[in-house]
Amino acid sequence: MSTKIYYFCYFYNHLQEITMNAQLRLSQLAAFSLYCLLTLASAAHAGTPASDRVAVEAGVKTEIAKDLSQPYTPLETLSGRTCLDGRPLDGFEGDILEYWSNLECPYCGIQEPLQAQRDNPGLCIVVRHIPSDEYGESLKKALAYEALRGFSANAAHRFWDAVLPKTSLGIPVPYEAALQTALQEAAIAPEAFADALQAIAPLVSADIVAAQSRITSTPTWILDGIRFPACDFTAAELPTALELARQARAGDTDAQERVAGIITRGLLDETLL
Repeated sequence: MSTKIYYFCYFYNHLQEITMNAQLRLSQLAAFSLYCLLTLASAAHAGTPASDRVAVEAGVKTEIAKDLSQPYTPLETLSGRTCLDGRPLDGFEGDILEYWSNLECPYCGIQEPLQAQRDNPGLCIVVRHIPSDEYGESLKKALAYEALRGFSANAAHRFWDAVLPKTSLGIPVPYEAALQTALQEAAIAPEAFADALQAIAPLVSADIVAAQSRITSTPTWILDGIRFPACDFTAAELPTALELARQARAGDTDAQERVAGIITRGLLDETLL
């Protein structure tokens, strides 16, 4: 067996061991999240669209009220994290946005958030992970992405783009080849990558815990403390949504209605803005 293959097998097995430690917690989260999502959006499957929309929107407004009733302090809760462009979050003076994703969700792309980060240097977009038990590789992809970011943000983002499902069925793409390519392109030693996997595991585990009872679908943006589930904003749309979230938190009732409308349309798979 060549040295390259030996080390790849080594950190692959290491990744398997790390992911096993989170499986029970993840299973509980997945079941609860599915229940919450079905409770919120199940009316969309019934036969009377007008009443369905009212029911979904009522649930959305309840969740917005919960978000607005709580202070949003990302500098405290996200301390130690980094923005998509690699800048440290600690001490950041602009707006901090959370992008909750699952690397096996076909709507959870990285290109639009990256473009939004490039276009808006006053924003700090922080990726957070809510892997699911629906597919076996979901958690491994999240860990591999975060470990890669410690060596090369570009390699990590290319890995994300490569492993994200591109079909309408959402069939996951095997990630071993994409990971090997990322390691080679960024000249990352396999043994160093195995250490990075171990170091990054608590971060992903913290996301799994934080998501409980709060994140019910992906992608979910958190803008000024308001959750926007099922909203895959484009880079151009994100600043508009953020401004509405700011106004809603400031008490603007019209903005709160518009935010509720955006989220409702997201849950019903309609055009957001």
